[in-house]
Amino acid sequence: MGTCSRCGNPVEFRYINGRCIPLHINGGCGDSTDHSINDYSGHNVCRESNCFCTNCPDCGQEVFFIRHNGGSVWIDPPLGPPWYKHSCFDVSPVHKERGSLFEDYKESFGRFSSAKEIEKVEGFVIGVTKSTNVDFSKAFTEIEIKTGKSSFYRIEIKFNAGFLLSKLCVYDTKNSVVRPLYKPEYKFTVIGSKFHEFLKCDECGVMVNSKNMKKHLSKVHGRS
Repeated sequence: MGTCSRCGNPVEFRYINGRCIPLHINGGCGDSTDHSINDYSGHNVCRESNCFCTNCPDCGQEVFFIRHNGGSVWIDPPLGPPWYKHSCFDVSPVHKERGSLFEDYKESFGRFSSAKEIEKVEGFVIGVTKSTNVDFSKAFTEIEIKTGKSSFYRIEIKFNAGFLLSKLCVYDTKNSVVRPLYKPEYKFTVIGSKFHEFLKCDECGVMVNSKNMKKHLSKVHGRS
């Protein structure tokens, strides 16, 4: 008997039509029909997927551009719920309400039924998983979620979550849970989390971790 590299539940391996297939004893981990699973063991980095602030090429307004899992979306600032799509690239029908990521992935947000309802709630963070580092025991995974501009979260979650690489995820900071938006049935418990933000030094223009800014100003520029 083995252990599923995604959910950590027990599995049995059986040969079906000449292929070795893992079968979940407890009924599956959400996508039991997908047998071509890559568990992304070890450390992996996705350089294509990203989340950053830029200017709309059409109207010039400030927007967040999110490239994830082969797709992309433009989001109006601030980068918070319900994550409204920028009008220049919103392909939603004109007679519908303003498009948002919440409307596209409503199942990932549980009890919330409308964009206006979740707009008032704090604690949800959207970001792209830039890197994953699966522990050799596959008991936990460290992921780095890029959350826009010059900030990211480094999060440690239970079990093997290597498949989150390049995926658009929601981090529920209040309930300590990470979910991939396109697969709301997967839920990973957060063990630990650190927020990192990089600021531009007003003396030399170098990007420095906000926690190290005082040290940088003192050591490099002689400020007390």
